[in-house]
Amino acid sequence: MADADGNGTQGAAGRNRSSSLRRALTVLDFIADHPDPAGASLTDIARGLGLHKSTLLRLLAPLTDNGLVLRDAERARYRLGSRAAYLGGVYLERLDLRDAARGVLTGLAERTGHTARLTIREAAETVLVDAVEGGGPMPVRPRLGARRPLHADTAGWVLLAGLDEARSVEAEEAARTAAGGGESGEAAARRVRAAVTAARRHGFAAEDGSAGCGVAGVDAAVTDHTGVPVAAVGLSGPVADARSASLTSLGHLVREAGREVSRVLGAGAGRAQGAAATRAEPPGGAGRPEGGSSDAPGRSVPHPHRSPKETTAVDRRQVVSTQAAPQPVGAYSQAIAAGGFLHTSGLGPHDPVTGRVAGTSITEQTEQTLRNLAAVLEAHGLGFSDVVRATVHLQHLDRDFDDFNAVYERHLTPPYPARTTVGADLANVLVEIDMTAVLR
Repeated sequence: MADADGNGTQGAAGRNRSSSLRRALTVLDFIADHPDPAGASLTDIARGLGLHKSTLLRLLAPLTDNGLVLRDAERARYRLGSRAAYLGGVYLERLDLRDAARGVLTGLAERTGHTARLTIREAAETVLVDAVEGGGPMPVRPRLGARRPLHADTAGWVLLAGLDEARSVEAEEAARTAAGGGESGEAAARRVRAAVTAARRHGFAAEDGSAGCGVAGVDAAVTDHTGVPVAAVGLSGPVADARSASLTSLGHLVREAGREVSRVLGAGAGRAQGAAATRAEPPGGAGRPEGGSSDAPGRSVPHPHRSPKETTAVDRRQVVSTQAAPQPVGAYSQAIAAGGFLHTSGLGPHDPVTGRVAGTSITEQTEQTLRNLAAVLEAHGLGFSDVVRATVHLQHLDRDFDDFNAVYERHLTPPYPARTTVGADLANVLVEIDMTAVLR
């Protein structure tokens, strides 16, 4: 026996494959993501999801019966109901931050060998609430419950980066006072201001230990379902070890770890997050992506649920830009999404923070190049599994191919993309790669 969607109803396996349930959840997501606070009309939902209105009404019935969706009869629109708010509140109420972050901390410590930390903010201080020691030769052993002023280290800087400007001004004044005023106080305030600005730009805060503490650190924010920073996930390690691993690379790791914990806390739920990840210029080319340059005219970002018939010519070409990858130095964009594909420019092994070439060997430079490409793909909600073609340029094709290929195989998994590898006369680098990925 089968239901109207052709699903077998015999046994648990058939029920677990219920397309009706999946469709109903898709409808719920669409209503949650709809930009109009008054709700979405039946026509909006049907057109956005490509469903017949009769099918849509059947899917909406149990959602409205259970209070997950509320139908405004006067406006003929649908929006989230009180039951959705209740379930979200129960989830958040029963969520423990340390439990939510523990697995992520363990993964960071195992992957890097450094000590992974979880820090929260209390007023103008940070408090260390959890830590997992890494397996490195000289692990940093922080003291749980340790308190530091917000202006004092990377955890405080990245939390300040997500708060209002008044908090940053207060932290600068606290740093100025702690340094004793005068020129040293002004230098301390400038250091805080620069660190917070960098954290806002890159999504993580880093300290190489050159200030004399002997410990390098890097932190990224964890935000709650309202987007407010509630904690920081970070790594601490000896200065020499942290430098060899590249603080920028560690920054990318903790930034993704912070996002992972944030997702558990309900941050960025729904499909609208994916659309927001792509930064595009305003219609008419009124501006350029921050820190980049491009001759491509500005494009508006289409609504994530817009049907193909609604997509205009203006939507067909989107500039993709991220501060997590090297910024363009000529008349090109980091990537362009068009025709169902994302096309990246050729990227090399440049550190996105300093702009310098990272590493001297083909192994080191390939690692950095692939990190840069991963950042550009991530800016459009994609990964290496979405890549269908790669073009690789090697300065020394015969000498470096095997070492390059070994790194490449660690980052990409079968089925591998189609690939062309050629020798090329590159300027001051050993490798450059561009990729094409299919849009989801």
